Amino acid sequence: MKSSVSQLRGRGFLRDEDIEASRHLSAAELTRQLDSTDAVERSAAVRLLSRAARPDASLNQLFVERLMRETKLYTKLELCEALQVGGRETAQLLIPLLGAIGRNQHTQPAVEAFKKASYPLPRDIVARILARMDPVVLPTLIAAVVDGSRTQAVEAIDAVGFLCFYSAVATTDRLAALHALTEKLRGNPGDELMQWKIVRALESFNHPDVMLILEQIVARNTSPVIVREAQRSLAVVAEQPALRASFDTEMR
Repeated sequence: MKSSVSQLRGRGFLRDEDIEASRHLSAAELTRQLDSTDAVERSAAVRLLSRAARPDASLNQLFVERLMRETKLYTKLELCEALQVGGRETAQLLIPLLGAIGRNQHTQPAVEAFKKASYPLPRDIVARILARMDPVVLPTLIAAVVDGSRTQAVEAIDAVGFLCFYSAVATTDRLAALHALTEKLRGNPGDELMQWKIVRALESFNHPDVMLILEQIVARNTSPVIVREAQRSLAVVAEQPALRASFDTEMR
């Protein structure tokens, strides 16, 4: 059923006239408007603050804090769009929130197969923001996979896979990400969710070692959902740019 205008506005949906109604406000006034009880006003404040100038660390901190509390769909989307143009500092603000906002995250491997020849959008809202950021944030994401809590790591894996699938990532960074994922795979044999997510992420890396790992999983793994995901990754990975160098060669 199509939402009514009042329902959309209740969720923070912006119209051109809403932007114009707040355009005269100063940055300080717009900052205060981030805490308005009206979702449309909050959305307008985010849009205008983020587009007046490239947001700095202090403004992105405000956006992150607002994201933690925000309940309205379209205001959340405005916050996501504002944050995803940030750089390393913004990524570092977001990492602690991986898996901590909402309840949309996978808690176990999906029973239903993903049938598209693309990379699925992360379900965690913070991972989704990070996945759409500039590749300069990839080392920060890799660190979350390697050193973050389990909750952070399983969501960061999605962001790494998505970013490497769709973005022009430098070969050295791509291989560093691949190394982190394969080490995490080897180090967590009993964590089915993490294994499944990593197997999915491997579709972003067209490397001979990935082919071997996926083929071994298909032949030896006892989890049907992980085997199915490995089969899918084998089919999809061939469309990615080939990585010829070894981990050791590129990471020294």
